[in-house]
Amino acid sequence: MQTVANVMDMEIEVPAGDQAVALGAAMFAATAAGVHASMAEAQRVMSSGTERVYRPDPEQAKRYDELYARYLRLGAFVQRELTPGM
Repeated sequence: MQTVANVMDMEIEVPAGDQAVALGAAMFAATAAGVHASMAEAQRVMSSGTERVYRPDPEQAKRYDELYARYLRLGAFVQRELTPGM
C-alpha cells in the first residue's frame, strides 16, 4: 500500500475490519433506501474506522512522477514511429 500511496501521491486509508466491500455496498443500499440522506452521512454513521493510513513519501512520489513522464514520452515516440504518415 505504501507504493500505491507514493505512485498516487495521496494518503491511502485502510479500513478496519475485513468486509469493507460489503460495508460499502450496505452504505449505498442504505442511502438508496433513504435511511441516510447522503453517502457522506452513511459513511460517517456506518464506518468501521481506519486501521492504518499510508502517507506518500514526497521523494518517492516525485520519482514516480518523473518515471511516468518518461513513460508518456516513450509511448509518444513509439506511436510516431509505428504510425504510418506521422
